[in-house]
Amino acid sequence: MATLTLAQIRVQLDQIVGEYDARFAGQSRVTRDINDLDALVRRAEQLQRALGELPRSKDRTDTEQTLRDLVTLYGNERVEIKKAQNLGPEFEEFSSLRGDANFVFSQYHRHFAGKNRATRDLGLLTEMIADLERVHDAMTELAAAVAGQPGVQDDLKLVADNLVMYRGERGEIIEARGIGSLDDQAGALAEVANAQFRIYADHFAGKSRTTRRPELLQRMIDTLEQVRERMVAVRAQGLRVDYNEQNITIVEQSLGTYRTELVEIRNARQITRITDLQGQLGGAANDIFEAYRKEFAGHDRRTRDLEKLSSICDQLGEVGRQMASLGAFEPTDQNSRNLRIVTDQRVLFEREYTMIEDAKAQAIH
Repeated sequence: MATLTLAQIRVQLDQIVGEYDARFAGQSRVTRDINDLDALVRRAEQLQRALGELPRSKDRTDTEQTLRDLVTLYGNERVEIKKAQNLGPEFEEFSSLRGDANFVFSQYHRHFAGKNRATRDLGLLTEMIADLERVHDAMTELAAAVAGQPGVQDDLKLVADNLVMYRGERGEIIEARGIGSLDDQAGALAEVANAQFRIYADHFAGKSRTTRRPELLQRMIDTLEQVRERMVAVRAQGLRVDYNEQNITIVEQSLGTYRTELVEIRNARQITRITDLQGQLGGAANDIFEAYRKEFAGHDRRTRDLEKLSSICDQLGEVGRQMASLGAFEPTDQNSRNLRIVTDQRVLFEREYTMIEDAKAQAIH
């Protein structure tokens, strides 16, 4: 085999780091495959040997140190993964619940933290509260079995504290929509409606009906019905402006479209076998991965669109939710593998969101 140049070694080193970040960084240790980590270590060791054949230089010394640090890091991570996996099935389940909670926290960060409360999606927040309540109940049931393990009580408290915050946030959103002039209230309602239209464009328009989650569309319909009711109430209170009248008409037309689409989605899913639907969800996930690669992989983070990435995170979350639900009803090996891949990618995408935020903030300063 030809001797690698220092530049080629650095390229391969970057590839190893990228694969580690995608497969291990921020992921639940309980679910990691040690064989994958061992393969990364072997590749790093091969690069160490290749470096030994090159003339000595400062760049070579720096790269050697980086590789030594990586081999040490990966070796330590291997030990921690083994420890986590030896704690038993209860801790594995608890670790999975911890991951579910983190997804809800990320969703809150993207959609609610620091945002105008009057324009926030109450239906989404209600769904997030229900998700976190399920996580908290399941964690509580497992608490005795995993008592004494690191972080268990801290995780329980974190979930409980966030539940309190989210429930309080819900009341604050309702209150905020009634504050301000009638014109302000109508403007906020228009933003809420526009957010639902964006969800429809991202999650439903042009997509296979069988892979769409009916509950999401029903949530959107419920939200738009509430918006329409409030727009009409604002009009009754004295706001007589063309834009509010036009918005009422647009919301009513959209409601008609969404109700029809909901019937079509339910009909399509009823005639589709669960195993076929699981396979189609795998295809939907691949489409989302491709959208991420096209828009974000290898690009300058300072130039990336956070709203677009947030939508990608939400779309993949919808696929993962359906895979988990169908897998509980009719488990298959393929669906389980697909769900693991989707879960890993969700962690990666959510982490990328915060890294883009950081890059944009640093660019400003």
